[in-house]
Amino acid sequence: MMQISDLKRKRQRFQLNASDILPIAIAGLAIGVIILSGTTVWLAVSFSKLANQKPPTLVQQIDGKAFTARPASHLYREPEVLRRAIADWAVMTFTWGKPPGSNKAPIDQGKMVDGKRQRIPTAAWEASFLLTPDFRDTFLQELATAIVPPEVFTGKVAAVLIPQNFSAPEVAGEGRWKMNMIATRIVFDDNYPSGRSVPFNRTFFMRAILPPQNPLPQTVNDYQRIVYSLLERGVQIEEIRPLEQEKPS
Repeated sequence: MMQISDLKRKRQRFQLNASDILPIAIAGLAIGVIILSGTTVWLAVSFSKLANQKPPTLVQQIDGKAFTARPASHLYREPEVLRRAIADWAVMTFTWGKPPGSNKAPIDQGKMVDGKRQRIPTAAWEASFLLTPDFRDTFLQELATAIVPPEVFTGKVAAVLIPQNFSAPEVAGEGRWKMNMIATRIVFDDNYPSGRSVPFNRTFFMRAILPPQNPLPQTVNDYQRIVYSLLERGVQIEEIRPLEQEKPS
């Protein structure tokens, strides 16, 4: 009987009154807030250290060259990459022949378009791999029939393109950009031996592509090497339009 009464007294001793629940809840909540605050401070310090540390070297080529990497979307391209792609394409496509006073190198015989008797300069053919496949065929036909004079292949006409200014790239969709180029073509022929200037202002529409994944083997030819170097930027031109400049008000 004594043991049963003792258990009853102990049970009554540990019973909580309704007035005791609120202080205990407040104390528990305070402890939880302190723990949460400490965790937040620890995470903030950790993220700060991670953000301020130098980026690790994560990319290394097979020849031993290493590059620092940073997180970015696989469709992201640096503005300078887009600018260089446009500039290289324009210079290669619209620089023909040998201007007056240059060395007497062999005249470029060009490349046939679709097996016809229409030719384009070799450099323009190489640069055309920077164009998307659906746009490339159409552009090469126009270049051969309406832009490049036949006298280029007899050494009587030469031309040089000089890029002068580029706009900042505008996002035109996911992995797509729009960029303007201001340039001048200088054409040399019998009528203008000192050259005549032709404005070449265009708007380029570009899209990201998957760069070549495998390194070039040692047995590739020069053309394969050129195509690889053009496409390893991971971008192609899908449309070119005349630049619509704003009219003064």
